[in-house]
Amino acid sequence: MAVNCWAILGLEADADLRSIKRQYATLLKVHRPDEDPSGFQRLREAYEQAMEWSRRESSMSSFSQRDPVVETQPLERSLDPPLSFELEHLEVERTHGARRAAQLLEDVTVEQLDERLAQAQVSHCSREFEDQLLMTCLSPRDDGMLLVAWGMEKFNWLSVWQRPDLSPHVLELVLRAYCNHVEKGLRELLDAGQVDAFVKRYLVLKKVDWLQSFERHDWFNETLARLLVDSSFWSAHVFETLCAHQHWSATEDGGRCSQPYWSALVKRRDEQVFVETLERLAVLNDREPQSRAARLLLTPMTDTDRSAFARRFFEADWNACRTLSEKLLRLDPARCRDMPNGDPYFWKALVPRHQAWPMFAGLFGASLTWAVGEYLSDKSGLGASFVAMLFWLCVLATPGAALLWVWRPMADRFWSLDVYLSRAVSPRLSFRCPAPLVLRELLPCWLMGALTWACCGAPAFASYTGVLLALGVLSRVVWPETLRIKPPKVRLPTLGSAPSIALMIGVIGLTFLFYTIASSQLMGPDQGLQPFAKRGCSGPLDSRQECRIAPDYEQWYGPSHAQRAQP
Repeated sequence: MAVNCWAILGLEADADLRSIKRQYATLLKVHRPDEDPSGFQRLREAYEQAMEWSRRESSMSSFSQRDPVVETQPLERSLDPPLSFELEHLEVERTHGARRAAQLLEDVTVEQLDERLAQAQVSHCSREFEDQLLMTCLSPRDDGMLLVAWGMEKFNWLSVWQRPDLSPHVLELVLRAYCNHVEKGLRELLDAGQVDAFVKRYLVLKKVDWLQSFERHDWFNETLARLLVDSSFWSAHVFETLCAHQHWSATEDGGRCSQPYWSALVKRRDEQVFVETLERLAVLNDREPQSRAARLLLTPMTDTDRSAFARRFFEADWNACRTLSEKLLRLDPARCRDMPNGDPYFWKALVPRHQAWPMFAGLFGASLTWAVGEYLSDKSGLGASFVAMLFWLCVLATPGAALLWVWRPMADRFWSLDVYLSRAVSPRLSFRCPAPLVLRELLPCWLMGALTWACCGAPAFASYTGVLLALGVLSRVVWPETLRIKPPKVRLPTLGSAPSIALMIGVIGLTFLFYTIASSQLMGPDQGLQPFAKRGCSGPLDSRQECRIAPDYEQWYGPSHAQRAQP
């Protein structure tokens, strides 16, 4: 058995203890426990057998040299004096070595450790130097963990190649302190957003010897997952790197990342992908609602530019702003703090309070003017005049709504030109505050004014213009807070949707029905036989001029209603 152990170690049978330890440390680099477990086991057994053999031979040799007549004397009497002297000598050497090691480690820095270790080897106190250095690492020093790192490199601490006679309790304390140091360093790099430094440090730690055991590897794996979950910073590159090297996945056989951490990491990854998508949409400057909302929320702008950009928004754009604000407040609070006043809902102050209703107010004024004129000229009934007003309001408002529905998206394509014209011309054409946009607001407004003039005449157009000018002047008045009336928040269906189209058709149909009923009445016993062209004069409007001037009026119809009413 002894011959086999010397053959495995590659030493002669008379090798001393120092040579055996040195050769064992050299062969450990060849037969690593994680790469060659069986070879390491054979090497370890050979090392222990050789150490035991060498100690036995050393004891027997020392004993024979001290007492050549050992066979003729009692064993107890022959061993006592040499052993006592040996123990006293060893104790003196140990005390001297400990004192020398303490002097070498006094106020030592990491840069001086190599030099002090060389001095300890010359003084034959390297073992005491290592023992006291291990205890020094546990002292409250700022560079304590740097001393541990140096000891791990020089003496193979916390690995399978460390000295077997070191205190397990001290090593456990050193291990805990160094694990906390490693976790703290990784957390600082990740929170600071130093992705490259974090990945580099991780790859170095992944290959160190002291993390190769299963227990410590599991601790390192769980620590990495916890750091990613708890950190305020997120990097897709770090997550993908750890997934690739740590074998994290949600497969059926189970990945190395435990399920609570994995679910949280997947959620953070999806949320970060959403935020990155918004950042790309904000740069695109597209006309899609989500892209416009992302640009308004995420792109740095001045208050003037932000207010001008918000004027081109539609209802869908404001809805997208509301959705993105809710998600950003939940997913990225740090980005929300960089927004104006730290409020992700700052855009609510930019929502225009008057969009198209001034134009419809003008159309209502024009319809009312036309109905009053008809009532005064024809002496028609009040009910008929009211129905006629509703009729013309529907007739004018329907193409107005259709015009805005088609015109605004088309004018949005010429936004830069519209802003340039509005700054130069709009303050001179309107009293509104802020000044309206020329292409988006003023032009369709006055196109409807021209249609009103063509359909209802100059008085209706004058009323339409007067209403718009009056509303423009009132927009410049700063009303006291007590006189401000907040309109109720009523959400009407958007033009183009099925409910709005059905509602508009129903209103127009009812208006025509009321107008038809008001324009007719029951005929008398001698009516209804007149020619078709004259039948219109048999209704309540038979007092019109064209009916009264007909020469054969009484011949065909008899006395009019007004004449029959006279006594």
